[in-house]
Amino acid sequence: MEVSEKFVRLCGEVSNFTKAKTGTSFVDAYIGPEHLNPENQAKDKTPEEILHGIKEIIDQVADDIDEPLRVEHLIGECQSMIVTVDWLSGKDISYGDLVQGLFHIPLKRFSKPVIDKKIEDLNEALREFPGSELRERVEHFTQKGEISGAELKHLVETDLQNKAIEVGQMFENNIYSLIGTSVTNNGVEYQTVTDAPWSGYNWYQKGFKSLNQFNIDVTFNKNTLQGVIYHEYEHHVSNCWREKFYQESGNLELAVVPLHTGRCVISEGTADTAKDFLGVVDDDTHIKIADALYSLRRMTSINAAIMLNDEGKTEDEAVEYMFERGYRTEKSAQGSIAFIGPKMTDGRPNFWAPYVFTYFFGRTDFVLPTFNKAVEQDELAKFYKTLYLNPYSGSSVTWNKAYEWLS
Repeated sequence: MEVSEKFVRLCGEVSNFTKAKTGTSFVDAYIGPEHLNPENQAKDKTPEEILHGIKEIIDQVADDIDEPLRVEHLIGECQSMIVTVDWLSGKDISYGDLVQGLFHIPLKRFSKPVIDKKIEDLNEALREFPGSELRERVEHFTQKGEISGAELKHLVETDLQNKAIEVGQMFENNIYSLIGTSVTNNGVEYQTVTDAPWSGYNWYQKGFKSLNQFNIDVTFNKNTLQGVIYHEYEHHVSNCWREKFYQESGNLELAVVPLHTGRCVISEGTADTAKDFLGVVDDDTHIKIADALYSLRRMTSINAAIMLNDEGKTEDEAVEYMFERGYRTEKSAQGSIAFIGPKMTDGRPNFWAPYVFTYFFGRTDFVLPTFNKAVEQDELAKFYKTLYLNPYSGSSVTWNKAYEWLS
């Protein structure tokens, strides 16, 4: 059996294992032949059998494939799968080793002076808003633009659906024109859901289309919601290019879009950099303030995740920290626990607990500095070709090698 087919089958076995342990599938999307569909793979393999199969792939990859970047990409994905199985089998793995093992990035916390500076920047941005204290001004700002429930549902299914068409055209004009080719795009459908651990999610569907879902249990801010469109639409774009490459090359491993690997670091990093790619400049003061709040809250969420998973702090302590330092409401801070906490309410491991690091560091440590360097050197066309025409560039394992041509 070819190594790429073995990889797809093993992804299915790992996916069935993680679903049994956590309720969440390791496979985020699948676009390949039905007989290899992850849901159709073995569900009764022991962790030891799964690990043996993954290690066999690692030993076979270099012999079967002569493309160095593809080899590194596949081995990196397999190494992350091993850590996933070890973790959910109950192996004693520190939170730092878990983040490093899954995403190939170090565990980083933000120091008090760094958070203090972010709070100072936010205070300056809100200086014209009413209120004697910063918290009062933040509350005034956020409450003014809050939207949830039925109102959010209407906005998602009307305004955001229309905005997505506009953003799709921006990708055509600003990026595909530089690449010199396009990709089939059968659109993005917007829906709303409840009872999800995330606020928004892009579910890629086979056939160059996506389903974007928003959790209407979450309170959004109208000033930030437009920004979410760019993030989620870039996920759609990236997966469309992946599907095109898969169809043209026949490389089966690309038919699986896995979670909890180095791929996610770059996927979230490019999505969080989509506005930069498209040259979106926000002159609206409200959007600038919303971006400052987003950054602060993302950073304090990372620190809270470390408190919960590495330092053994209680949920109450983490909520208090996000309230005090992230300028969240208590309800918002409490809602974040479902995403970053070590356990779910039923006591099972929380599959998402290590994921929060991918967004911020995918952008700041990988995608944005490389993009900025490409802008400085007038190499944007080659940057986008590397990003979208070669899916093996899209991992924290292979990123630096893929872009080593940028001196």
